[in-house]
Amino acid sequence: MRKNWTRIFLGMLCFCLLTGGTASADRAERQAEAIPMRGIIEGFYGTPWSQEARLRMLQFMGKHALNTYIYAPKDDPYHREKWREPYPEAQMEQLQLLIRTAQENQVEFVFGISPGLDLHFSGAAGEQDMKALLLKMNALYNLGVRQFAIFFDDIQNKDAVAQTRVLNEVNRRFVHEKKGVKPLFTVPTEYFSADMMDTKGPKEYTGTFAARLDPDVLVMYTGPGVVCPGIPLQDIEKIEHIYQRKMSVWWNYPVTDYMQSKLALGPITGMETGAAVHMAAFLMNPMEHEALSELALATGADYTNAPSTYDAEASWEKALQEQYAGQAADMKLFAEHSQHMENNWARAGRADAPLLRAHMDALWQAVQTNADTQAERTVLQADLKELAAGLQRLQTEPPRQLQQEGMPQLVLLQQLVQADQDVLFLLQADEAGQKHLADGFYQKLLRERDALPSEAKVRISDKTARAFLDEAIDWYEHKKLDLPVQ
Repeated sequence: MRKNWTRIFLGMLCFCLLTGGTASADRAERQAEAIPMRGIIEGFYGTPWSQEARLRMLQFMGKHALNTYIYAPKDDPYHREKWREPYPEAQMEQLQLLIRTAQENQVEFVFGISPGLDLHFSGAAGEQDMKALLLKMNALYNLGVRQFAIFFDDIQNKDAVAQTRVLNEVNRRFVHEKKGVKPLFTVPTEYFSADMMDTKGPKEYTGTFAARLDPDVLVMYTGPGVVCPGIPLQDIEKIEHIYQRKMSVWWNYPVTDYMQSKLALGPITGMETGAAVHMAAFLMNPMEHEALSELALATGADYTNAPSTYDAEASWEKALQEQYAGQAADMKLFAEHSQHMENNWARAGRADAPLLRAHMDALWQAVQTNADTQAERTVLQADLKELAAGLQRLQTEPPRQLQQEGMPQLVLLQQLVQADQDVLFLLQADEAGQKHLADGFYQKLLRERDALPSEAKVRISDKTARAFLDEAIDWYEHKKLDLPVQ
């Protein structure tokens, strides 16, 4: 009997050692495939984050194994417009606290400068500006910064020779001279592939910039477009070939500075399998809304730490649970309607509430074929009832993040859900031949639409809840006039 227990004990010990070894090997494999530099670039236009928001974000980054934070708010005057001027003493003290907090959370604090609006490249003025640039960097070095970025994005001057001369000079006189300084980041003036290449290959600016830039400088680009659905493997391979180095990705999601009325609350998506291998860094540009940005940023942390096993939906649901706990289910209902960002030049994020949209499309298909729509209306009514209840719970007891940064969008979605429910009553009355009742609901829909705020001020569920209201009004107006629906 004693021998049997000995065998059992030894067997269990071996099992634990083997499984422990397997777990360690799995962790090592995940760490090996992680994108080396992963994190956030505070690089949006608009009101920069507060000191408190930045401190919270650095702590958030530490918890999610995000290791790089680039300080580059476009509307910090000392970063861009007044780049030559030293920071006032009070702001230097704030920066020092940020640097120390970053270090405590194993985050590299990268200081960015955007001098391209008025930088002089030659002559006495050029040398004076070089001294100002180095002086600014040295002041931050003395605070503890050990990595820097010099950006030439969103400027008129596309002198690749002059720009690379400045970067290489900074590399020689500062990065390589100062103890412990890590490689310099830059963003060229052509920073997305559609602007960097044509059918013949790299354009003149990009070709010159790539050929003349020191090989150890980290080059950032935003993918095929400034704001785009994802990065195809072929795209990043082409840019890597041009620059002869792994690329650093400046990812413009969840940033909303080009559409400030909407929130970007979906997960990071669109990275083709294998693209991560070609990335030296993956840095997400967030919204002005630091707290609500954390939803997408948490999924980006999962992607950058284990690209090959990343599951956007699972990561998003995990982030919702971690950040909203007992209110996660209701926040999911809300956030589903605020994932997709699109205008005439930008497109990113998953579709808003795709299942609800599919149910709406099924209803319209039945309407157009003059079929009985009761089944489709019943499904959609259940969807809207569930959504309305979840939004009401959020309205009654809003999470901190939503209360601070998303209440206008919550109120708008509630208005749209009410209007969409009235659309169903309109369709029911019309199908029953109750013209007077249907006309009444039509008039109510017009009033509800007129009461909506301008999309320039607040926006949500553009192509789902909002579109359904517009579609219903258009359908009824054409039906009344006996015209085909457009």
